[in-house]
Amino acid sequence: MLKKRNILVLLVCFSIFMVSIQNSTNNGSFLVKGAEITFQHNQIDTAGAWELTYGSKDIIVAVIDSGIDFNHSQLEGVSWNNSDEIADNGLDDDSNGYVDDTHGWDFVSNDNEPGPETSDPIHWHATFISGLIAGKLDGLGMVGVAPNVTVMDIRVLAATNYAGTTLEGFGDAIRYAVDNGADVINLSLHNYSNSSYYYDDIIYAISQNVVIVSITGNTWVSDGGGREYLSFPGGLNEVISVGATSYTQEIADYSNYGEWTEIVAPVGDEGTGIRSTAPGEEYFYGWGTSFAAPQVAAAIALMKSLNNSLTVSEIRDILHKSATDLGDPGHDIYTGYGLLNVSKAVRAVLDPSVLLPPDDSSYQFLSIIPILAVITIIVIKKRKS
Repeated sequence: MLKKRNILVLLVCFSIFMVSIQNSTNNGSFLVKGAEITFQHNQIDTAGAWELTYGSKDIIVAVIDSGIDFNHSQLEGVSWNNSDEIADNGLDDDSNGYVDDTHGWDFVSNDNEPGPETSDPIHWHATFISGLIAGKLDGLGMVGVAPNVTVMDIRVLAATNYAGTTLEGFGDAIRYAVDNGADVINLSLHNYSNSSYYYDDIIYAISQNVVIVSITGNTWVSDGGGREYLSFPGGLNEVISVGATSYTQEIADYSNYGEWTEIVAPVGDEGTGIRSTAPGEEYFYGWGTSFAAPQVAAAIALMKSLNNSLTVSEIRDILHKSATDLGDPGHDIYTGYGLLNVSKAVRAVLDPSVLLPPDDSSYQFLSIIPILAVITIIVIKKRKS
């Protein structure tokens, strides 16, 4: 009797083991440890992508925002430099219409210093975004999703973090990014009107195979929290519109949503947030969909680091199919196609088969073998009795 019980226990344990193998096979994420690895890297499986690439310096992500403080130690060596322009000679050496634009352009002040100036300080917003994209992997502070890519600094927001240009000026900033080699454009901006003054420039970017990533926008909890609200430029069909999720992978309490929501990335609810770089060698915690978009932009930069011939539509398709579904099966208005999965998206560039639905039939068959064995023992026992 004891022997039969031991056999039964072993069979049950084996059954549980097989089920656990089946479950672990479907889970491509793993824990990344280290002081600079914050929660979002674990949720989007950044480390899995890093097994293939940390990004290429040849890939440029344009941050069209409030101006970047590249003096921060985590952003050293990240800045795009215009090699066709000679610094401070008062000439437009590359004939792109901008004089001495050696490291970007300030469309607010109309000068070649998009970063901090004594007479024209910048808001922390763009520096924070740049850390999320390309903060250095050095065991200190924090790290971005694509620590080896290049960031182009283009300023359109005033020091108050509100629009500092006309809509036409905003369009000029997009075109500047494209014409100067950007591969991805991050627009963590919302509440712009839907206007042809910049829409034509977005179409131009797409025609040049430049991916544009924006946000669904925010409605803070004091104003009722996230709601179904169409905001631009994120609401445009040509733009990837990104929402934010909480620590528990639910839609963040401020994140707006709608049919235009394409994908989400982890930031945290209002009052919790995500950690990144800030001007003056500082680190802040921030929240808002503004900090979801750069994670997606950086993931695209990693994808392009492996294959820069991918089209915009191919990249969007990979993002859709690789995302971790959070809401109703398939696309839904709250989380789009699901949570960004950087590892799966990057791996799909080299091996599209990772996007196919997993074939669990073999594991399912193995997992029922112990159950069949138990039933067989019971039947045999009854026959003997």
